[in-house]
Amino acid sequence: MKRLLIFFAFCLVFLLSAAWLIKMFTWDKGELTTFTIHPGQSGASVAQELKAKGIIKSPLAFKILLRLTSSARDLKAGKFDLRKNTPSFEVINCIKSGQCIHYEKLTVLEGWRSEEIAEMLAEKNITDAKEFLSIVRERNLEGKLFPSTYLFSEKTPAQKVVAEMTAEYAKRIKPLFAKYPTKLTENQVLTIASIVEREAIHHDERPKIAAVYLNRYKIGKRLEADPTVQYALGFNTRENRYWKKGLTYKDLKVNSPYNTYRNAGLPPGPICNPSYESVLGVLQPTPNFNNLYFVADNTSRHVFSPTFDEHKRNIRRIRAPKQNPM
Repeated sequence: MKRLLIFFAFCLVFLLSAAWLIKMFTWDKGELTTFTIHPGQSGASVAQELKAKGIIKSPLAFKILLRLTSSARDLKAGKFDLRKNTPSFEVINCIKSGQCIHYEKLTVLEGWRSEEIAEMLAEKNITDAKEFLSIVRERNLEGKLFPSTYLFSEKTPAQKVVAEMTAEYAKRIKPLFAKYPTKLTENQVLTIASIVEREAIHHDERPKIAAVYLNRYKIGKRLEADPTVQYALGFNTRENRYWKKGLTYKDLKVNSPYNTYRNAGLPPGPICNPSYESVLGVLQPTPNFNNLYFVADNTSRHVFSPTFDEHKRNIRRIRAPKQNPM
C-alpha cells in the first residue's frame, strides 16, 4: 500500500511538472519580435541571442535540440518573426521551414516612376536598386509595375521582385484591354494613362483628362503636358525629389523626346506606373467631351475648355487675386 501511494505521488509530481513545463514553454506566448540570424553565426550564439530577446527560455535546451534534430547550418541567415516565450523545438522548426521569414511591406504608390520604386526597394534592403532598374529598362517595363502593396523578404532577387509586380499588372490591367477594345496599342494606352495619373487627383476627373489628351492626339496637336517635362528633367537636386514643381519656360524647352511641349504625338513610353483608374479612364474616356484644354483650380480639381481663348479666361479668373470683402 505504501509503495502504491509513493507511486501515485511520483505520478502526480511528474504530471504537475510536465504541466508546468508545457505552460512555461507553449502557453502565454508573448509579443511578436523580429530576430536576425547572421551568415556563419554559431548555434550557441543564436541560442544566446534568442534567450536575450526572450524568445526561448533555455539556451541549453535549444542547443541540445538543435544538435539532435539538425545543425547550426540548417538555420539559414535572415530575418524571422518569432514570438517571445516559444518552445525551442518550435523555434527551430519554424526557422528551418521558412514559415517565420520576416517580410517587408512595400507600398508602390500610383504615379511613381521606376526610379522611385527602386529607391524604396533599396531602402528596405529588399533588392539592389541598380539591378532592378536594369531589368525594368531592358524589358521596357515602365508603366507595368503595378501600384500595390507587396510583401518581400530581404535580399529578394530583383528578377523575382519584377515578376511579382508585372504579374499583378497582368492580373489587374490586362483584362481591361480585352473588355474595352481600342485602336491604340497597349504602350500608347499606358503612356496616356501615365500622364493622366500625374495630372489627376480625383478619380472622376481621370476620364475627362484622358479625353482631353486623346482629343489633342487625334488632331495632331501637341499634348503640352507638364508631367512629361518633369519626367524628362529627372531628379531635381534643389527640391530633393523627382517631379519638379513650378516648371519654368526654360524647363519647357528641355531637349528630350519626352517633352511634349516640343514634340508632337506621344512620348516614347509611359512616364510612370499608372493606377487601374487611369488606365480605365483612357479606355473609357468621357464621351462627347470636346475639350482641348484644362487648368488646375484652387481646389485640386480642374476647369476644362474647348478653345484657347476660353482657356486663357479660365486661367485669369483662377489666378486673379482675391478681393477682401468690405
